[in-house]
Amino acid sequence: MGLGQASLRNLTLRRLPAALALLLALIGFLVVAQVRTEWRIKRALRIPSTQLQELAFTLRDQERRRAGLEAQVADLRERLVDYERAASEGRTTVARTGRALQEMRALVGLTPLEGPGIILELNDSTRPPRAGEDPNKTILHYTDISGIVAELWVAGAEAIAINGERVVASTGINCVGTTILCNTKRLAPPYIITAIGDPARLRQYLRRPGGGLELLAAFDFPVRLTARNLVRVPAYRGTYRFEHTNVIGQE
Repeated sequence: MGLGQASLRNLTLRRLPAALALLLALIGFLVVAQVRTEWRIKRALRIPSTQLQELAFTLRDQERRRAGLEAQVADLRERLVDYERAASEGRTTVARTGRALQEMRALVGLTPLEGPGIILELNDSTRPPRAGEDPNKTILHYTDISGIVAELWVAGAEAIAINGERVVASTGINCVGTTILCNTKRLAPPYIITAIGDPARLRQYLRRPGGGLELLAAFDFPVRLTARNLVRVPAYRGTYRFEHTNVIGQE
């Protein structure tokens, strides 16, 4: 071994104790720091240092659970949006169906209606019967009333009532002595016919030459026709009975 290598070895051996001392000092510092940290935690939180690892594990477990719950909340929120969208579409469908049902109820007479139209008042003749004349010629008959109603339909009436009785597709007008029968209800004069429609058109058609009103006036039957901006027609109060009809396509 050369002189240089021996000198280097001696120098290393002399520095080794110093390095070991430095390393031990560093380890001691870390131990002291750890002890101080645990002592501070124990004094501040009053938790034994032996439980810190358990608390750390519990904290990590709770964080994982929280992350899972947050994911569930996000999923539920997405589902809620889908449900709200579906409910909104359902409400729209229900609203459309409700409007269609309301329109059908109005068409068959089950809903009271209002609008522009006319009010026609008819009464028995004020002229007393002449000697030997048939008294039936001075009273209104069901044929007179049904004829006027037919003329109103032709003129474009959308709804008609006689003395508060709604005229529908199944309404029958018949004669019972000196009165008439409408929807199985007996009516007596004066007969008030209310019709919804274009007032000018309805009035013009009823007043046309050769019409039913002209014929009644010629026999001295009082006729009073008034156009109104707003008239009301009540709902049909009777029942519909179908004993011999079936809907096509349904059993």
